[in-house]
Amino acid sequence: MNGELKRMGVLGGTFDPVHNGHLDLAGNTAELFDLQRVLFVPVSQSPHKLYGQPSSPTHRVAMLELALEREARFSIELLEIEKGGVSYTIDTLSRLKEKYPEWELFLILGADAFMLMDKWKSFADILKLCHVLVGTRPGTKLNIPGKLSQTLGLKKIPREDHEFKLPTTLSSTTGKTIRLYQIPTPDISSSEIRHRVQAGKEIKNLLPPAVDHYIMQHQLYRTESPPITV
Repeated sequence: MNGELKRMGVLGGTFDPVHNGHLDLAGNTAELFDLQRVLFVPVSQSPHKLYGQPSSPTHRVAMLELALEREARFSIELLEIEKGGVSYTIDTLSRLKEKYPEWELFLILGADAFMLMDKWKSFADILKLCHVLVGTRPGTKLNIPGKLSQTLGLKKIPREDHEFKLPTTLSSTTGKTIRLYQIPTPDISSSEIRHRVQAGKEIKNLLPPAVDHYIMQHQLYRTESPPITV
């Protein structure tokens, strides 16, 4: 890695809403890998979630601002919101490399997202642009399919039935790395929070109090989002 470059994490998502799991993943990862900044990049529309319309960018960004207001290392990057349309990770990273040339980029993923990486647009080119940090909860078994390893150009290709002892680092032919590690993040999802709100259940321990208050104030998630028509 180029020691002259500053280190910046990139955490993308719909953030509908942002919750404690997102914040714990970003915070713990920044500490483990000495990241000076973590960019939260809200997408306009995820290519993996075309079955429902997310909340308006205004609400999602407002909740992010509330959640991150006391976190000096965390900031919001609105390039995908401003572009509109479907957001693809490879395109986002390319634009971030142009916008922040003095920063070394580290894409932060959960294990579930990483295991679906071979479904992404131009996914084999992602390791030409950034390192990848894959955070898993303790006790999670992580097996990397051989096909994914080969396409990513990993020098050490694991067997499909191989269970890793974490943390571990896998190097690619591009000079970038994939680092697999465990962090004690809570098992929370944005969809769970939306369903709990719709059912009238408690959510205050799942997200920052200011975000909980915002959801109540604006009566978000009271009804299910309508499907997207294409």
